[in-house]
Amino acid sequence: MKTLKDICKYIGCKDLDSNAEVTDLAIDSRLVSTGTLFIAKKGTHVNGLEYVKNAAQNGAVAVLYPEDNVPKDEVLKSVAIPFIKIPGKKSLGAFASWFYDEPSKNLKLIGVTGTNGKSTTTQLIAQWLTNKFHIKCAVLGTLGYGFLPNLKKSSNTTLDEVILQKTLSELLAEGARYAVLEVSSIGVCEGRLNGCTFAAGAYTNLSRDHLDYHKTMENYANAKESFLRMVEDKPLSINVDDEVGYHFASIFPKTIVYSTDQNFFNNSSSVFFNQFLWVRSMQFKPNGISMEIESTYGNGKCTIGLLGAFNAENFACALSVMLSLGFPMDSLLDYAPNLKAVEGRIECFAKEGKPHIVVDYAHTPDGVEKLLKGVREHHPDGKIICVIGCGGDRDKGKRPIMAIKASVYSDLVVFTSDNPRTEDPEKILDDMERGISAESSNYVRIADRHKAIVYAFDEANVNDCVVIAGKGHEDYQIFKDKTIHFSDREEAMQLLGETHD
Repeated sequence: MKTLKDICKYIGCKDLDSNAEVTDLAIDSRLVSTGTLFIAKKGTHVNGLEYVKNAAQNGAVAVLYPEDNVPKDEVLKSVAIPFIKIPGKKSLGAFASWFYDEPSKNLKLIGVTGTNGKSTTTQLIAQWLTNKFHIKCAVLGTLGYGFLPNLKKSSNTTLDEVILQKTLSELLAEGARYAVLEVSSIGVCEGRLNGCTFAAGAYTNLSRDHLDYHKTMENYANAKESFLRMVEDKPLSINVDDEVGYHFASIFPKTIVYSTDQNFFNNSSSVFFNQFLWVRSMQFKPNGISMEIESTYGNGKCTIGLLGAFNAENFACALSVMLSLGFPMDSLLDYAPNLKAVEGRIECFAKEGKPHIVVDYAHTPDGVEKLLKGVREHHPDGKIICVIGCGGDRDKGKRPIMAIKASVYSDLVVFTSDNPRTEDPEKILDDMERGISAESSNYVRIADRHKAIVYAFDEANVNDCVVIAGKGHEDYQIFKDKTIHFSDREEAMQLLGETHD
């Protein structure tokens, strides 16, 4: 338990000498209860200072504000609780970490960054730790936070700095010895990782995404590098098949490089060979991948029940992280066949006598290409029919690129709605259609997502595969005036005559 005096001593404030107990921290005034310190941040859309009255009414003991969000006199006079300024040299994340007794120093925190593959990589690590080695490991990311398989939903891939530290503290209290965290570039830029101490880190890849936020690919890459610099004195697993990853591997001394490129030793500089993991061969089967692995940690063979070459990359990333933390190769490979696909990540639904259906979260041009190439590898004798849309109020520049990728790597593609948000769904489809050449005839437009999925399934034969891309695990669809329940997974099960929870 901290007091206001303790807090003022930590941040260097000498104006307040109070033994009032502070029970918790909150950025959202609705989460304030008696004894909470309310933190008034300035966000993209709202300013916490607008909710000071609400916080005080709910029992806030004081208001903490960053020096770039100084309250006006009318706000200061509006409530009878003290205001405390946290100086710029003290990050909010570091403060929250201190308040919650530095939870990331009391467990092993692993961060995974990259455009694609974060969810799968983090969950493979958690499955190994929890199920094979019986070490309690939490996950935090796009699919939620907590312990597999019972994750709590979260609003962002990387939680805000206060909630993140509080959540790590709670997970530690629940017995977590490890935690695996998806690190988003936006989270890095917004300081959500401040106050975190990492035991290991990983980088998967970089392709076009979030340019509505970062503006340029250089800025996007710099955000990834900023995270890696937070971990550079600890083991870093980096994908050198990726051009940006190759660059990162050359500048961080404790890098363990991983590759699935058959020409790995010919393409890579020997400077990277101090520690490496190489998937030297892959054999694609209907329900998985068999691999031969060579590494500085030993060699071996295994089969995993995941689909697509990119999942071999994700597996290699997770494996290299585990090896870097001291876990034995033989035990890791022995358990590999038991690793499960992540919900909504190239998740396969099958029933004898009917087409296969794959549901995946791919929502970037690179992700779509890798997804469709991966599905093709497992269905060489059938057609690939892809259902795909693009999110509204997001990077419009990637829409025609997504469309052309889907058209090139599918036999038939159905353009439909993703989460249109405030945009007209038909105009989003117009943007996508601009990527298709006038001669192309392998696509149709059906804005209604349910009708689009049914159409694709009706067009498929028994040896074909219907790929429903973009939303994966999501069970909602966001429109301008409403949010409805919608699950691609449920649609797939219904078409195959299966029941769902």
